[in-house]
Amino acid sequence: MNPFDIALFAAAIRLSVPLLLAALGELISERGGVINIGLEGMMLFGAYGAFIAAWATGSVSLGLAAGITLGLLTASIMAFVSVTLRGDQIVVGVALNLLAAGVTMFLYRLQFQGTQPTTVRMEPYAVPLLSDIPGIGPVLFDQLPLVYVAYVLGPLVAWMLFRTRGGLRVRSAGEKPEVLDSTGVNVVRVQWSGVLAAGGLAGLAGAFLSVGQVGLFAENMTAGRGFLALAAVVFGQWRPYGVVAACLVFGFTDALQLRLQSMGEVPREVWIALVVIGVAVAAAGVWRARRSGSSLRWVLLGAVLCVVAGGLGTALLPSFVLPSQFWLSLPYVLSLIALATSARGVRAPAMVGRPLPSRG
Repeated sequence: MNPFDIALFAAAIRLSVPLLLAALGELISERGGVINIGLEGMMLFGAYGAFIAAWATGSVSLGLAAGITLGLLTASIMAFVSVTLRGDQIVVGVALNLLAAGVTMFLYRLQFQGTQPTTVRMEPYAVPLLSDIPGIGPVLFDQLPLVYVAYVLGPLVAWMLFRTRGGLRVRSAGEKPEVLDSTGVNVVRVQWSGVLAAGGLAGLAGAFLSVGQVGLFAENMTAGRGFLALAAVVFGQWRPYGVVAACLVFGFTDALQLRLQSMGEVPREVWIALVVIGVAVAAAGVWRARRSGSSLRWVLLGAVLCVVAGGLGTALLPSFVLPSQFWLSLPYVLSLIALATSARGVRAPAMVGRPLPSRG
């Protein structure tokens, strides 16, 4: 059975959406100088709030609105402590993640006492005519409505950051806040807006997980996706289209690991894909080295290992079954590799993670 079919690519697009929503919001926040480690907690609160609202009212729209609202409320805590009070952004974010995990678990168990209720969920929308195109139609144009919204947001965020006065202020807050302050702009307000954007989109991402995809809530159902969104921002080099591409890669890996968990032996196509990945990594490394003058040693070493492992697997086709936990770890292993390879030579916004300097 070939794991690389149309259904896999359609699932990859769908599974990338919560990452993309959270990562685009995080991009705005980090461009403004605030790293939002609490994305995971905001997504979890959004998922829980959306489920409760949809379960109580039977409305997907109200569920999504509740998810966004809880994301905004959580982001308000983050902004108040880390921006207004100049608290440590990492510590505040970690605290919010722990708070969300504990509060949602407690409230869910208190209300439902061991049962697993379900609620309404979002239905796919097939775009007329376009969904009938062979191959790409089912992949791109027969998806949940939020999928279309998420991928429209990518160009909108790019336009906002690089073509509007507000975007210029956000980028200035993350690079030279003292210069922005000297022009009479309230830097605290700008950073608040970035954190709230991250919170609202993270809440919507969580709502997509519970109400959009499955129609239920599970404890810690975000499963580290908030941290993957943080990695996608770095992997995408703090640029909107780079973030979109990174989320697509993570979404594809997530869809692939779900497919491979249900299969027996490692299929030949996986080994062939490993060879292709090795060649692609080598080509990308050479191109990047020519542009930046960076070292090729580690990139080429990784590419050679991929090609050798994939070539041996393709030729010998070893007959063995890997545990499901191995496939489950694929997106997180990929995020570590992406961070290790992409962060070198890439400059983050100058003020990201640092509190605003005191006036006077």
